[in-house]
Amino acid sequence: MPQNPFIIATKSPSADVLVFDVSRHPSVPNEKMGCCPDHVCKGHSLEGYGLCWNANKTGHLLSGSDDAKICFWDIGECSVEACALHIWTGHADVVEDVSWHVHSPHVFGSVGDDKQILLWDTRNKGDATIKITYAHDADINTISFNPSHEFLFATGSADRTVKLWDLRSTSKDVHAMRVHQEEVYHVQWSPFNASLLASCGADRRVRIWDVAKIGTSKSPARPELLFVHGGHATKVSELSWNSAREMTLASVSEDNILQVWKPAQVLVQ
Repeated sequence: MPQNPFIIATKSPSADVLVFDVSRHPSVPNEKMGCCPDHVCKGHSLEGYGLCWNANKTGHLLSGSDDAKICFWDIGECSVEACALHIWTGHADVVEDVSWHVHSPHVFGSVGDDKQILLWDTRNKGDATIKITYAHDADINTISFNPSHEFLFATGSADRTVKLWDLRSTSKDVHAMRVHQEEVYHVQWSPFNASLLASCGADRRVRIWDVAKIGTSKSPARPELLFVHGGHATKVSELSWNSAREMTLASVSEDNILQVWKPAQVLVQ
């Protein structure tokens, strides 16, 4: 949780979302006690992947799942077993990812295997406020809002593309980057540089893009592709920018290897 780094939300093969306050647990857990979460968040009927804390509202947690539902909880107002305060059902297939808008505390986005991007407002308990149908040619796995530009967000898909979108005009993507050789699993904007975006996927690569360089060259090469990290031996499931150390990233692959790295400084100046 951004407001309290000791509060951690987790997903597992269970349909429940488990929340732990690590400050209340021993550094070396007692195996006889088993799993002892501080909150068990109910609402889903199947497992899933999408999970996101609200950076503007303490304790507000979103989850997307294979049951095509989006669940919302307020951890600060619930007991050990927490029922979802609201469930949205706008997707027709698996909800792969959910993400709160960085600037608006009530707005969030979701993407799924139905190839839709849906934008929601928690004050509206009905349909999505914005629907982008057939946003990609295959399952959409990830969505990320730019922390500096309130209208800009990015998505990544099994169609191997990373797309940029403008909330003010969603009839077509702003730009599509087709460099990944396999499906894209995760995208995330840099917390320090508004134009830097990282993506990773099944091609074992992490790519860093500088979207400010789009269209600056007439050559076939993509000037926006800043750096490629090829240190993983298997599919790269997820990445994360370090919020305290500029240009430092962590990435994890399906062989259970975590790498912490940064590109050469000369490449990013």
